[in-house]
Amino acid sequence: MKYFQHSNDGVVTHYFTEDHKFSFTDEGTRYDRMLAEVEAGTSTIEEVDDTPVLTYADNRRTAYASWGDQLDMQYHDAVDGTTTWKDHVASVKVEYPKP
Repeated sequence: MKYFQHSNDGVVTHYFTEDHKFSFTDEGTRYDRMLAEVEAGTSTIEEVDDTPVLTYADNRRTAYASWGDQLDMQYHDAVDGTTTWKDHVASVKVEYPKP
C-alpha cells in the first residue's frame, strides 16, 4: 500500500491518500502547516510503498493444491498408475523456482 509519511522532529505521521492527495480531518489547517514546515526545511514528506514483495515460497504456497487434494491425487496415482501429483508439484516448482 502506498501512503505519505510526514516527519518533523522525530515525530512521524502517516497520511493515506486517494489519488495521491492528502486527506485531513481538520479542513486543511494541518496540511497548510505541514507544507510550511516542508518549505522551511524543518520537516519532510516522502512517499512510502510497503506493499509486501512475495517470495517464491509465498507463491508456491498459494499455487499448491490443498493437502486434502494432494492426498487424493496421491491415492488416485497409486490406484490408477498415474503421475498427477508428481506433475502438479513439478509444475509449481517450474512456475516458481528457487532463486
